[in-house]
Amino acid sequence: MLRSPDDLVPPGAPDDLRRFVAYWIDRAAGRLMPAFADIDPVDIRWSLSRVYVVRVVDGGADFVYRLAGEAINLRYQGSIAGKRVSDLLEAGSAAEVIGRWRRVIETPAAYFVDSEHPTSSGLRIRGLRVALPLGPAGGPADHIIGLTVFEARSEAGGAVISGAETHDVRWVELRAPDEAS
Repeated sequence: MLRSPDDLVPPGAPDDLRRFVAYWIDRAAGRLMPAFADIDPVDIRWSLSRVYVVRVVDGGADFVYRLAGEAINLRYQGSIAGKRVSDLLEAGSAAEVIGRWRRVIETPAAYFVDSEHPTSSGLRIRGLRVALPLGPAGGPADHIIGLTVFEARSEAGGAVISGAETHDVRWVELRAPDEAS
């Protein structure tokens, strides 16, 4: 079980990531994971511009963005709702993201990642994010919810392009309450 945001989010990471993970833990209410319907945008309005939700397609064969906040859409220079990650990134980068998302739903697990991305303006932008599964009680994950905090090296960033450099990835495998030790 993910019992505390500190189990996933490293020291020094933005507090909003901890706050978001704490909300997810609260909404899980002792279950393996909360359902998509358990997430109330009113409760997390402070984070909505940086939240994304992806829908699991064909058991994890693919993933489609169900929604993405304004700060995320800005980095892709337009709405990414309804798009697959392969629509947004080159094949190698898309495969890396899809691999992580599959682990989130299949294990199930949650992750934190710290990565740096080149942009169309030639500058780099740092993205710190958490990704957590959502699914019905007793069922497999059918969505992934995440929060991204961007730290631009400059105010003028440009669109994110492929070629991210990952600095840190942390995983917490989730277990049902009766499996927790």
